[in-house]
Amino acid sequence: MAFLINCPSTAAVANPLKKWLPDKAWYSIQKLIEIEGFEQFATNLSKDAPARFLMWYNEIDPEDRALPLEWRSLESQPFQKLLVVRCMRPDRVTTALNNFIG
Repeated sequence: MAFLINCPSTAAVANPLKKWLPDKAWYSIQKLIEIEGFEQFATNLSKDAPARFLMWYNEIDPEDRALPLEWRSLESQPFQKLLVVRCMRPDRVTTALNNFIG
């Protein structure tokens, strides 16, 4: 819950996706990977499937779309998906929270 509210970040690792992912999002993801279960998220995002994550990122309503790769499983873990939305698309957190509460 603290992560969702505060969305901590660290600039320890340079953003390899600068063309489309804001630094603030990347730096938040660097803290997200410290949470159990998210350890591979940054690697999957930047190396394994950046084009697929870009497509998700560019969706009008990414909170309603499944994430790429095994992160699709977060559809059955809506709170954990909220953390990803909080990092990558903070503009969609209000809608995602409304969906979660509903």
